[in-house]
Amino acid sequence: MKKSVRKTLSLILVIITVLALFAQPAFAISQKLLDEIDKTNEQIFKEVEKTQEKAEKEALKGKSREKFEEYLDGLIEKLFEKTEKLADKLIKKAAKEGVTLSKTYIEVLIYDRVILVDPFYAH
Repeated sequence: MKKSVRKTLSLILVIITVLALFAQPAFAISQKLLDEIDKTNEQIFKEVEKTQEKAEKEALKGKSREKFEEYLDGLIEKLFEKTEKLADKLIKKAAKEGVTLSKTYIEVLIYDRVILVDPFYAH
């Protein structure tokens, strides 16, 4: 009886050790990647702030509504392109480390329009 309990406990201990050694890297996100996520988020939010400031400055110039809307369309398009480029670059970098990141959009206000941008959140 004692021998079978010992063997069972030994086997369980070996299994737990193996799982701890080999399973951890599959679920761990490196600190370097977490730092890269933070850096990318900062860049995305800076781009949003810049775009908001540009839109507000342009609105104060008193141009016609049509001209302002055209300007705003272009500004938002550039913001979307920049943020998507940053997001795609980070997704590729994470994939090289075996980590899958997905896009999760949040709403931001650019002058009088709500648009979607993609910051990353690591859990």
